[in-house]
Amino acid sequence: MQVELYLIEAVDRVLSSMSQKSSNKARSFLEKMGVHVLTNTMATSCDDKTVFIDSGKSLNTGIIIWTAGIKGNSTVGLAAECFSRNGRIIVESYNRVSGYSNIYALGDIALQTEEKYPQGHPQVAQVAIQQAQFLAENLERIKSNKPLREFRYKDLGTMATVGRHLVVVELPSLRFQGVFAWFIWMFIHLMSIIGVKNKLMIFMNWAWKYFTYDQSTRLIIRPKGCADISTNNYSIPE
Repeated sequence: MQVELYLIEAVDRVLSSMSQKSSNKARSFLEKMGVHVLTNTMATSCDDKTVFIDSGKSLNTGIIIWTAGIKGNSTVGLAAECFSRNGRIIVESYNRVSGYSNIYALGDIALQTEEKYPQGHPQVAQVAIQQAQFLAENLERIKSNKPLREFRYKDLGTMATVGRHLVVVELPSLRFQGVFAWFIWMFIHLMSIIGVKNKLMIFMNWAWKYFTYDQSTRLIIRPKGCADISTNNYSIPE
């Protein structure tokens, strides 16, 4: 059974938060895997069998995966001027909500600007982690009557994976793609796992799957008119 995959992107390239080179490489990875990449294209509506796009055309489909980002729930009680156009809560350099002295927000829900990020920080985990650590330190400073420090985001780099050996990595002073980037991506994720035992078990699991191509995730597809589904066990490509 052959499946066609379409990626619909409203802007002019995939991974628009990364460099043009990384964006182009990620697109080439996808297209080599057989994915139809449609940029400058917006999905306007859909039903259970069709996706309608802004060109007036439509795509027949059996599965729709929506990955258009996130938006926090509106917080009742905050003044309307605390919210940005996309619903994020505006905070100042101490992560205090604009106009309040004792309310704080951080991570994806917070919109905090600085010279390098005039439109706000990227909505990634590192921002939330750094803001949380920074806010904890500032709260201790408040208890000790010490002056507060202003938050400055330290970009540790960005990685994006498409599949096996298909990764783009952007570090503050270095950018690379491909097999080496894939191993770097796996190493960084492994090091972020808590506990030596957990690291070892996950490493052994990854090593087994890498050398045997064994995958825990399976798609069971039953062609029309086929009574035995045991012979139709398809793995999801890595």
